[in-house]
Amino acid sequence: MANKQFFKQLTDWSQPNSSSPARLSPRLSFFNWGWWLGLGGLTILSLLITFWWLAETPLLSPLAASSTFRFLSSITQPAKPPMVYGFLPYWNLNKVTIQPELTHLAYFGLTVGPTGQIVTQTDDGGEPGYTKLQSDQWLTLANQVKAQKGQVEIVIAQFSADSITTLLSSDAAHEQFLTSLDSILLAYPVSGINIDFEFNGEVNPKLRDRYTSFIKKIRQHLNQKYRHIKLSIDVYASAADEPQLWDIPALAEEVDYFIIMAYDFHRRSSPMAGPVAPLFGGNELWNHDINHYLKTFLNQVSNRQILLGVPFYGYEWQTVSRSSQAQTYPDTGATASYERVQSILADKTKLKVTENWHESALAPYLTYIEDGKTYVVYY
Repeated sequence: MANKQFFKQLTDWSQPNSSSPARLSPRLSFFNWGWWLGLGGLTILSLLITFWWLAETPLLSPLAASSTFRFLSSITQPAKPPMVYGFLPYWNLNKVTIQPELTHLAYFGLTVGPTGQIVTQTDDGGEPGYTKLQSDQWLTLANQVKAQKGQVEIVIAQFSADSITTLLSSDAAHEQFLTSLDSILLAYPVSGINIDFEFNGEVNPKLRDRYTSFIKKIRQHLNQKYRHIKLSIDVYASAADEPQLWDIPALAEEVDYFIIMAYDFHRRSSPMAGPVAPLFGGNELWNHDINHYLKTFLNQVSNRQILLGVPFYGYEWQTVSRSSQAQTYPDTGATASYERVQSILADKTKLKVTENWHESALAPYLTYIEDGKTYVVYY
């Protein structure tokens, strides 16, 4: 913006009717007029050349001042405003604030069973994800997003390895899922479907191929009946390195975008404290980092298909010291929500809080002491 204003001002000065203080005086003699005009022309030309040179130089990142990140010298400006995709869990419907930057709101979510049907009942009654989708709270939020010209999507999830295996292995279950999908798309005016299958355990190539086949069937079904519906899938940050359930190059032909779950590099059960989503650090500090995994993705899919999943939570542990990578005590890990971190900071004197910044991870962390025990919190 500053460059544009400078260029406008520069071109204004070159206009004979300009009201700028730099306007040439009509009282100058013809000789002086020519001399000053020539000098002014050279000055303007040199300034234009300087402007062109500076305009070709990318804007500096604020991170460039740090020697650790000297290679982050430029910011690539997107051709259009970026997609900002927010997952809204049903248990947070009463707590959420819809920000104007949000372009896509995804309801999390519906559960698909091993036979391909959407789960509507549990042993305790109505399945909460299905029940909350029909609530006034969700309807109000969805309408708010649409009023902001945003898009609304629905997440269909399954986290049980056994259920995923049964579903993917059955063509009949695939067909049942497409029927279930129709019932959702006809009942709720959404613009996209997000598939969130998270398989814990080893995945054999046959099951991976079955997942690809399943996604292809969904794509074909959407193309035939709902051309405006987008299809996305959630994948682990390591998926391009370690395929597990996802054959990334094959899936790139079928999905509109991959949402990379770039978090949980450290968890509640981690033996050492550390950041949830380290941007850098690699093998020197922990097992890989976001930067490494994103470069692997970019070797296999278009950058236009990548959405980087950012965590708005952290973890805390009781630790043996205040070190940034202190050893943790077993079974002491807990989720550190935004509210939790704020409560710790509000009591920082009593808890002897130290606030820190991990330069490699590009993540804040703090330490505190309570009842004689030391804790480390990444957030």
